[in-house]
Amino acid sequence: MERGCVQPPDSLLLSSVTFLKPNRRQLIAATVTAINNTILFQNFKRSEMRILNIKSGFLRRRISESPLSTRPQPEEAQKWTESFAVLMASKYGSSLYRAFLLREFSNENLEFWLAVEEYKNSKPQKMAAKAQQIYNDFVAVQASKEVNLDSETRLITLTNVQSNNPDQHVFDRAQRRIQHMMERDSYLRFLQSELFLELVRNERCSASTS
Repeated sequence: MERGCVQPPDSLLLSSVTFLKPNRRQLIAATVTAINNTILFQNFKRSEMRILNIKSGFLRRRISESPLSTRPQPEEAQKWTESFAVLMASKYGSSLYRAFLLREFSNENLEFWLAVEEYKNSKPQKMAAKAQQIYNDFVAVQASKEVNLDSETRLITLTNVQSNNPDQHVFDRAQRRIQHMMERDSYLRFLQSELFLELVRNERCSASTS
């Protein structure tokens, strides 16, 4: 046998099973099965950890390589605690908030909010098509990225979308409700996250030393 080539443990054990008594053969076969299951589980856990590391690295690169803005000073980041609107007015802040939500697999609300903001700046002749697309993606029941809205808001939004001349106020009610949800939940969790605290920590350290 060449150096470095190791025969699989199940082959080594089972090759001699034929010469053993039935009970002995069953015991060895069960042992081989247990060994194989352990090896499979360990391989699965290693693969799972590699996937998690890849995802974390992707999020870090996405933030650090973003061409939208540079890393803010701690005092600027601290202003994001004033309101959700202040956070979203910052390109770096909104990108960091989005990365936080992606990590939690709960970014649908923000994606809808951003889509509506973009829609408001659309040319009038393109509003009808864009409004229908946003409704199909986020508002319709069982949409691919469905957001949590009450039935009345969905109906009002659908009526607005299907009007002859949809304007920039089509999603006002739905967007307000989704923003209110984020302000009460994910926005507050973001302000307690390591992603945010890392930015303002330098300011706190400077204040404590002075």
